Amino acid sequence: MTDLKYKNYIFDFYGTLVDIETDEKDRWLWQQVLAIYASYGADYSPRSLSQKYLDLVSQEEQRLKKETAYEHVEIDLVPVFIRLLTEAEQTHATENKIDDLLTWGNFMASTFRVLSRKHLAAYENTLATLKVIKDKGGHVFILSNAQRAFTQAEIEETGCIQFVDKIYMSSDYGMKKPQLDFLQLLLDEQGIDVKESVMIGNDFSTDIAIAEQAGMDAIFLNSFAYNQEKITQLNRMGARVIDNIAQVLEI
Repeated sequence: MTDLKYKNYIFDFYGTLVDIETDEKDRWLWQQVLAIYASYGADYSPRSLSQKYLDLVSQEEQRLKKETAYEHVEIDLVPVFIRLLTEAEQTHATENKIDDLLTWGNFMASTFRVLSRKHLAAYENTLATLKVIKDKGGHVFILSNAQRAFTQAEIEETGCIQFVDKIYMSSDYGMKKPQLDFLQLLLDEQGIDVKESVMIGNDFSTDIAIAEQAGMDAIFLNSFAYNQEKITQLNRMGARVIDNIAQVLEI
């Protein structure tokens, strides 16, 4: 027997289990990235590289929207980092060669993330809360709008991995929350009853919205310190609101 209210706890990752700060507009970041590309013959300025990156992201998103029926698509950034190399408009000759573009693309995605990341840490009570859920026989899943190329490492680095039954990342499936198909895929694969499950997240428009579509209970973690007026405005489905992840165990 267990005193947990639910059998299955489906968590968002960023802003729910962990605190993260990144800055992808930092000129220093783009200077470091362009230096790596230059070492393999692709020449950019910080501005031209960042703009090319944004253009390719947009192209990949438009392609995916045409190829799928999803309203909320999620591209895999690895091909973008590969295309930045193979489609550079200005190049120079070099003896440096890349034997495996896919491996290199994954490496560049991870490098980009590490260079742009200012802070990453599990919230104070995250690991203890996940441990209690597991010790009491509950199942823990992560359903994240995230990139496999670097999020897997961040789940491991923050210590969350030891308590998770399975991780579902949007970049693996070409769709993201609040696309109902994304959550439904988890439910079907795990054989989960929505009445025995809860979605925990810090975003009303994605985490709470997808739970509402599925008819699943939801808990909103107010990690961005919204005031009560803002919460009332956004909380259409009447999700439970908590200020500390440990409060998940009190519901």
